[in-house]
Amino acid sequence: MSLQFKYPRADYQSTSELEQLFEKKFFYQKPRGKESWQLPAQEQALCSEFYQYEALQGLREQLNAVKSKLNDYGVQDWSAHTNKRDPSGEVSWRLKNETKAEFVTVAWCKFFECLHRYPLVKTPVVNTLHLCEAPGAFIASLNHYLHSKYTKDEIKWHWRSTTLNPYFEGNALNQMISDDRFIFHTLDNWLFHKDLTGNILDVGNIENLAERCAKDFQGQVDLVTADGSIDCAAQPDCQEEIVVRLFFAEVLSALKVLSNGGNFLVKMFTLFEACSVSLLYMLNCIFEKVHIFKPATSKRGNSEVYIICLNYQKNTPGLPHLLMEIQAKLAQPNDTMVMPLFARSQIPQDFLMQHEIACRLYMNLQIDAIEGSIFAYETNNRLYLRHLHHLRVLVSNTFYSRYKVKPLEDSLCIVDKEATSKALGFSVPVYGGSYTERENLKHGDLLKQIYCLRREFNQLEKCASAKATYSYVKNRVNPLKLNVSRGAPVQSLQSSMFAAEPILLLRLRILDTFDLDPVWQSAPKCQVEKKTINYLPPKENESFHSAQERFFVDLLETILKEQPQSIAFHKFLFLTHYAASLLLFLMETIYEECSFENNQQQTLTLSKLKETDNKELKQVLQQLKDEQAGAIHSLLDIKELQKNQFSNALIQHNNNVLLTCFRGMLGEESFPMPLALAPNSEASAMQEPAAVF
Repeated sequence: MSLQFKYPRADYQSTSELEQLFEKKFFYQKPRGKESWQLPAQEQALCSEFYQYEALQGLREQLNAVKSKLNDYGVQDWSAHTNKRDPSGEVSWRLKNETKAEFVTVAWCKFFECLHRYPLVKTPVVNTLHLCEAPGAFIASLNHYLHSKYTKDEIKWHWRSTTLNPYFEGNALNQMISDDRFIFHTLDNWLFHKDLTGNILDVGNIENLAERCAKDFQGQVDLVTADGSIDCAAQPDCQEEIVVRLFFAEVLSALKVLSNGGNFLVKMFTLFEACSVSLLYMLNCIFEKVHIFKPATSKRGNSEVYIICLNYQKNTPGLPHLLMEIQAKLAQPNDTMVMPLFARSQIPQDFLMQHEIACRLYMNLQIDAIEGSIFAYETNNRLYLRHLHHLRVLVSNTFYSRYKVKPLEDSLCIVDKEATSKALGFSVPVYGGSYTERENLKHGDLLKQIYCLRREFNQLEKCASAKATYSYVKNRVNPLKLNVSRGAPVQSLQSSMFAAEPILLLRLRILDTFDLDPVWQSAPKCQVEKKTINYLPPKENESFHSAQERFFVDLLETILKEQPQSIAFHKFLFLTHYAASLLLFLMETIYEECSFENNQQQTLTLSKLKETDNKELKQVLQQLKDEQAGAIHSLLDIKELQKNQFSNALIQHNNNVLLTCFRGMLGEESFPMPLALAPNSEASAMQEPAAVF
C-alpha cells in the first residue's frame, strides 16, 4: 500500500486513491517452529509493572499534534464538511434508496466489507453472537450477506446479541444507543443478562452471557463480533485509555463463548499503549491469523480499525488461566486496565516490529486524511470538489461490483422495513461550538452556562411541537396480563424511552450545572380525593428505584383502602418502565376512564373505579413489596408499553411536564440575562449551535 499521498498532489489519480481506500489492510506474519509466538508460562502470566513503548508513544504524540489542529473548528461545520468530503458517502445512500437494503447504517457497510474480505463465515450453517451491537446493523448486514451468497433453504443461521439495554433507565443516555427500532422487533434474540443492564463490563454478566450461549447454541458459536465504543469527545487525546476496559471485556466475552476454530471481529482504535500491544499479542497467540482492516466505508479521519481474528485455538496452553486473570482484573472496579497483560520481556521483538509498522501505517493514513480535510476546508477548491464527486461515484461503483451487491427480497428481511425506517423523533441544534469553546465554557462562570442552557431550551420549544391535547383511548380486547421482570435497581435516572431524547439530554445538562434535578423541581404529587401523596426525591444514599417504589406502594395501599372514584397526578413524570407499567395497570384494570390535560398542572386523571374484588391490585402490591426477589423493572411485557398509543401519549405528557419545569428553572425571572450576553453584545455573535442530537 502506498502512503506517499498527501493532499494536494497534482499527479495523484483517482485510481490509486481508490486502491488505497479499499486496501487499508495489515497482516501479522507469525514465525514458525520453536520461534512461534506463545503465551507466557502460567507462573509468568500477568504483568506487575507499568511501562510504555517509546516509539509508539512518539507516534501517539505525532497523531495528537495533528488532531489538536481541529480544536478550533465548530463541531457542526466540521462534521458537515467531513461528511461531504467522505468518498464513500454515496455507498450507504445507494444501499438505502436503490437497493433498499434493510436497516442500512455506516456500520452495516463496514461489516459487509469485512464479510467479503475475510472468511468470517464459511458455511450457511452458522451461530453468531454480537456484542455491543445496538442498533443492530451488523445483524442486518450479515442477513443480507448470507442471502446474497446462499439460498434460503441452505441457510441455518441462529444469532444472539447484547448491548446496553435501552429500556433500563439506569444506563446513561450518552453512553448507549437508544435507537430500538430493530431491537424492539427482535427482543427474544437480545441478552440483557440477569440484571437487565446489558453491561458486559460487569463480570457477572459475562458469566451469564456464556451460560446463555452454551444453552441456546449447544456450545457451538462460530463467529463473535464486537463493535463497542465509548464517547471520548471530552478527552479526544485519551481515547485508547478510556476504551481499553471495554476491549478487554469484549475479548473475554468472545473467548469464553467462541468455539474451537471460530472467528472473532473487534473494533479498536489507536494501538499505541502497552496494554493494547499485549492484547494484540495475546490474540496472535490464540488465533491462527490476525488481520487489521480499515474498511473503505470507515471515515478516513477517525482512528477506528477492525481486528479480524481467524481460527480460534481454544486449547492453547495457558489460555484458561489467562482468562481467569483477565476476569479478576475486570472485577476490580477501580482498575483502569491500562496495565499491560505481559511483562516487556515477554513480547517478542519481531512482533513489536510488525506492530509498530501497523501503527505507523494507520497513523499516516489518518494524518493524511485530517490534513487533507483541513486544506479542503480552508481553500474550498472547486477542482477538488469536482474530483471528489468523481471519486464518490467510483467508490460506490467499486463497492457494488467488488462485493456483488444485489437487492434482498422483503420476505427475507429480519424486520419489516417500515418499522426500521420510522423517524427517531425531532433533533435540535444546540450550542456546541469548537472543542476549545466547549472547554472554556465548561470552566466559565455560571451565568454563561445558563445562557447556553436557555438558548438550547428555546430551540427545544420550537422543535418539540407541544400539542394542546393528547389522549389514550382504551380499546383492549383481552385483559392485561402481568409479566414481572426484575433486575438491578435504577440507582439514578439516566435515560428513558418515555420522553424525547433532546429533552432528556437538556435535563442532564441542567442537573450537571445546578446540581438540581428537574424531575423533582416540579413537586410531583397525586391527589387521591382529599388526600395528597407527594412524590419525594430519594433520601441520602437511596436509589431512584427506592423512591419510586415507596411512592407507588403508598398510592396502591391508599387506593385499596379508600376506594377513591378518581385519582389525579399533577406535574408527574412517568419516565421508567416501572412507573409506566403501574400507570397502564391502573388505567386498564382499576379505572374505567383516563384523561391527559395540558394545563398549568399537567394533570393526568384516572376516574370511575371499577367494581372488582381487588384481587389484581392485591397481587401487584404483593409483587411491589417482595424485595427478596429483586428490584422490579416492569410489571408488564415491554411490547405493552412501547410503540403504541399509550407510549405516544405518555411521551407527549412527559415532554410537556419537563418543558414546563425547564421554563421555570431557566426563565428570565429566575436568572436575568447578564449584560455581557445581551443581544447587542459581542458574545451574542458567538458561533451558532454546532451540535445535533
